[in-house]
Amino acid sequence: MTNLPSEVGPVHAPRFPKPKEEGWWLVIGDSSTNQLLAIKRVALQKRARVKLEFSAPAEAGRKDYMIYLMSDSYLGCDQEYEFTVDVKDAGGN
Repeated sequence: MTNLPSEVGPVHAPRFPKPKEEGWWLVIGDSSTNQLLAIKRVALQKRARVKLEFSAPAEAGRKDYMIYLMSDSYLGCDQEYEFTVDVKDAGGN
């Protein structure tokens, strides 16, 4: 696939009152506590680099989180990935 469009056009939403552009939500959450840590709406083109900040846990150690990419326009396109943060002791080297 070499001739991909460089821009994303409006989505097919015949009942929406005006043209609707595709949008995505990037969410970081702790699935063990059902806690939302960060959320950001992003408009994706072919590629996007997004910076999403959240507070590290107070205690040192490895912590597992989930990152979700959720479409506000299409069903079945959502994705989720697990990632691990290794928090170091604030008083250590």
